[in-house]
Amino acid sequence: MNIKLFERILLMEIKNYPRGYSAGPDGIYYHGEHFSNALIEITDYYEVKSLTTVASGDCYVEVAFKVGEKTYPAVIPYIGLEKAMRFIPRNEVKFNKRESTCNDFLSGTIKGAILNMEPRIRYSLTQGYNRFKIGDDQNAHYVFLLGNCIIGDTERIGVDIAPQNEALAKFKRPLSTQNAEFMPWVSDFLDSDNIPGVLLMAALTPFIMPLIDESQRSRFEFNTYVYGDSGSGKSAITKLLVDYFEGSPNIINLHSNKSEIDKIFEYKHCCVAIDDLCGTDSNRERENNEQKLSENLKRVQTPGQIVRDGKRIKNESMLFVTGEYLLKSSSTLNRCLVVNLKDPIPPKEINKLCRNKDQYLEMVRCFIEWVCKNYDRLSKNLNSRLSDVKNHKSKAVRYSGFNRNYAIKSLLFCTCDIFCEFIRSVSNDDMTMITRRRSIENSIEAQIDDTLRHLENRSSEYASSRNIVEEAAAAILNSQNVSNDIKDFRNAIRLDEDPRYLDEGPHYYDNQLEGSFIISGKELRNIFSSRLSAKSIGEALADENVLILSKDGSRTYPIRKQGKSQGKWTKKFYHINADSLKEYAPCSDETEDKKPKKPKKREPGMFPLPKQYGVWNKRKKQ
Repeated sequence: MNIKLFERILLMEIKNYPRGYSAGPDGIYYHGEHFSNALIEITDYYEVKSLTTVASGDCYVEVAFKVGEKTYPAVIPYIGLEKAMRFIPRNEVKFNKRESTCNDFLSGTIKGAILNMEPRIRYSLTQGYNRFKIGDDQNAHYVFLLGNCIIGDTERIGVDIAPQNEALAKFKRPLSTQNAEFMPWVSDFLDSDNIPGVLLMAALTPFIMPLIDESQRSRFEFNTYVYGDSGSGKSAITKLLVDYFEGSPNIINLHSNKSEIDKIFEYKHCCVAIDDLCGTDSNRERENNEQKLSENLKRVQTPGQIVRDGKRIKNESMLFVTGEYLLKSSSTLNRCLVVNLKDPIPPKEINKLCRNKDQYLEMVRCFIEWVCKNYDRLSKNLNSRLSDVKNHKSKAVRYSGFNRNYAIKSLLFCTCDIFCEFIRSVSNDDMTMITRRRSIENSIEAQIDDTLRHLENRSSEYASSRNIVEEAAAAILNSQNVSNDIKDFRNAIRLDEDPRYLDEGPHYYDNQLEGSFIISGKELRNIFSSRLSAKSIGEALADENVLILSKDGSRTYPIRKQGKSQGKWTKKFYHINADSLKEYAPCSDETEDKKPKKPKKREPGMFPLPKQYGVWNKRKKQ
């Protein structure tokens, strides 16, 4: 059916009501008796489908009830037409018959109106990137949902967004439409002597992060911590980069409650912000604010700690935080890019950038669109470059013990490369961009070095915490006493007094489904020859964000029941995130060049052996 004809039909007021019913000047009549105060108009009929599947979706009918000069909308699911009265605005729309009669009338009227119509297709998308295929085309295609705005090749696939998505925040659609129009804004931002270019790269990184293989993504995740004196422009520049939506629902402050803070993480693959940690005369208020910010940073950095509608969700946003000073907790800052605005940004520069914010929003939209078109190629190249980071190749001694910071730096350099390639695709000013690229890279280096200085100069408590985790990582990842079979692990636990394996390093259960190493408190103590308590070790693991906490926040909890006949195992264990722990493995060119040692011959009944440390990622499931 012709779309325009379809729309015209839908906007027509219903004239053919069921037998006995007719339209009047003040509503609907039944055999001359006033039946309802509203006339009915069908405004839409559509099927909601997922962009990524071919399965049929649910159909909906949008109905407008006209009462005098006012119109009251209602969305009625097709499968709910027999009970249509449940979906109408009853305070405004009145009927003078019993409910069953009204349901029959509405059902018959709506079905009659759409009898010969095919529903148009509307798509329900998830925030961020959505992957799909078109017909017989074997190539993957991508679109990006930013708030209620679909970015990508929407004309080719005819994507029409479903109302379920329209309820989200509205993207501030820029007025400009030509790619070249955002170049003046890019120039003003990158040519400033007072604004670190790394901030723009950090703001673009969440659009790049999904291109990294999901199994490796966690090692590169970070937050951006912008700090400076009052009046430095930290809040203004952060809001400029993060504020995509009308009403700014993705920007909150420390006075927001936990539920409000959790809500901002609905906006996947983009930036969110917590503003701002400021000085106060009240020590109690200062401590409360610091604790609240620290807790939220840790929750964001710890998988499964964000809860929405009773469900635990993974944070897939880039969090910006602003403050007048840095938190004391270095373990919290370890996963942050620290950006110090030593010199205030002149108000003149900020105001100019804000006045031309449409250009920035257009740049963001065009950048995402370009990434969608080149997604698979960019993803392949990005993962190839970051593979060296995963293997700690070419890592300078400067980053020894700071694997996370080395990973952050590497990802920012990759973001810079992708951004420069994008700029070259819309601009011919290559020479100017070469100069700006160097400026961006210098900014990345400077801020990473500054972050490292803060971490190095912090308390010995952090150094001790980091050293504890590094020692635990070396022992666990080199251990030959590993099982990925729960029955074997249970049997081994009963032998934990046997000196045969105590001399060979700790043993643990490799839960590949959960992505964790599961180990008892006693085994943790054995790693440190009992010179540290299990509690102290657990605290260090938690501080470094490598510990998977239980739903109630406990550091230890039982292994899940395995099968009907296994019974309940009440013994509690530490569940250590495998990917996070590997970041603390002591790696160097020396260790990488060494060939794995041939493992000892095992006695019957002992654990199956993994491959030696250095190639643990290749361990096969049993």
